[in-house]
Amino acid sequence: MIQRSTHRSTPRSSTRIVPFLILLALAFLATATLSVPRAAAQAPVDCLAPPPRNQDLTLVAAYAASPPAVDEIAFTMETENLMALTYGGDLMQYKPIWYPDYKVCGAGVNLTGDEAVMGRWAESWKSSADGLTWTFGLKKGIKSEAGNEMTCEDHRWSWERGFEMKGVKVFFAQVMGLKSAQDVSCPDKYTVQFKIKAANPLLLKLFAMNYYGGPFDATEAKKHATAADPWAKEWLKSNTAGFGPYKIVRNIPGQEMELVRNPNYEPRPAVGRILIKIIPDSATRLALLKRGQVDFAMRLREREYQEVAKDATLQVVRHAANFIPYFGPVQTNPIMANPKVRQALAYAVPYEEIHQKVYSGQGQQIKSITPKIFPNYTDKFWPYKTDLDKARALLKEAGFPNGFDMTISYDKAIPEMEEACILIKSSFDKIGLKTKLEGLPSAVYSETKFTKKQMAHCDNFQWPWIADTGYTAWVYLTHPKTNVMDAVNNDDPELNELTEKAFQVPYGPERTKNDLRIQQIAGERVPWIFMVNPGWREAFKKEWVGFHWYPDNNVHFDWLYKK
Repeated sequence: MIQRSTHRSTPRSSTRIVPFLILLALAFLATATLSVPRAAAQAPVDCLAPPPRNQDLTLVAAYAASPPAVDEIAFTMETENLMALTYGGDLMQYKPIWYPDYKVCGAGVNLTGDEAVMGRWAESWKSSADGLTWTFGLKKGIKSEAGNEMTCEDHRWSWERGFEMKGVKVFFAQVMGLKSAQDVSCPDKYTVQFKIKAANPLLLKLFAMNYYGGPFDATEAKKHATAADPWAKEWLKSNTAGFGPYKIVRNIPGQEMELVRNPNYEPRPAVGRILIKIIPDSATRLALLKRGQVDFAMRLREREYQEVAKDATLQVVRHAANFIPYFGPVQTNPIMANPKVRQALAYAVPYEEIHQKVYSGQGQQIKSITPKIFPNYTDKFWPYKTDLDKARALLKEAGFPNGFDMTISYDKAIPEMEEACILIKSSFDKIGLKTKLEGLPSAVYSETKFTKKQMAHCDNFQWPWIADTGYTAWVYLTHPKTNVMDAVNNDDPELNELTEKAFQVPYGPERTKNDLRIQQIAGERVPWIFMVNPGWREAFKKEWVGFHWYPDNNVHFDWLYKK
């Protein structure tokens, strides 16, 4: 494999940034079946331009909840957000490009293969001829919030800790093909080397989104280790030791958090202080924003975003995003394991009603396991629209002419999923089902979902970080015996095999063929029934600019400034 170097594209790191316009020539596949939103031929905005250095701003944010931790032991939107802000990311990052339809910079997830990524902490990278050894050269002078320079040891220690913690970082290790911590080594102070079990075309994209479990400032983290806690698990649960743009200086769970700028991070963020207030009720978060008491209100309902959009002092920032809200028939239940039943349900879901009543017509109806913004997307394999007569006929073919009893679970902390479930119940009842809704507390919902104890659920906590069809299906819809994320217990031998190839087959015609077949299977066998992707939606005061969308769907405050 050839060497790729970031000397021609300087990352956001603790070294001087040279602004430049990103070239946006996209290598689109020449087939009419594939539809990917196009970036502009020439970007009117330099998406790597740093924020103005003459601003020193405080941003007040209203969050829905406290993160249960700021370490990889937790997996919530708030945890992801705080880890992105304090650890920054791994060796690579997605290239930000200009999306003219939204007038927002965003990750170049629609760029082909490795062209979608660039270096973050790495200034160069290369693989061996067989693709089994990857070597990354670190930029020199990157410093943590404590003032310690990043070296290979920080990366090696972070991976060793990740394997010991058995958390999210181990998931990334499995996907990358790392078998143990011994596969990460330090040829010298500024060189990190990885040995993987098989050549993996997704490796660089995985490095672009891996900020669970560091990289930690190992020198600082080790100061808080003890004999009983050699990996500083307790301290890092609520404190940070990172190289990212911010550090946590105050954390009162359930009340507020305070972050301040890492004085060593470059390019210097214009936002020097972030004050986070924990406000569980979305209406209260909205009221605080409208009164000018906060700059940003997290996680509102669409009707509340509509209210924000009508206020001349506020704005709703939008982007296409990669959300996959879905109705999930859980195949541990024998009725749900019947593909004819799942097809019948797919014809009974009131798609347009959900789109209009829950999302006020914003976003797009989902018609593929592949987000529309990702490469190789097609909607030609998703034939379903609301047709109750066809749904009844399929139920009869499946052996249920008189319907059956069904319980649909949802997380009652997510109002839009409750609203969607109510509409689905009404439609299902019309085809003869006797439907019961089960709203559960978040913790109970999560436990019963991932242990596959539910019969069916309405869910929106799915957004694939890696812009790839095979990865998306592999994470959510395959290998249920070993993959906790396959919450619908879909175990399709052909789909299992195709998604495994996603980590082996290089970019080209064969990979495209596999991606299309995966989407075809998702349409024919219906393991998920797709609803509406509302897109990335963030409510801010009007004066804030510099927004960047990434596949984690977090707000990256280090890009923001005031116009």
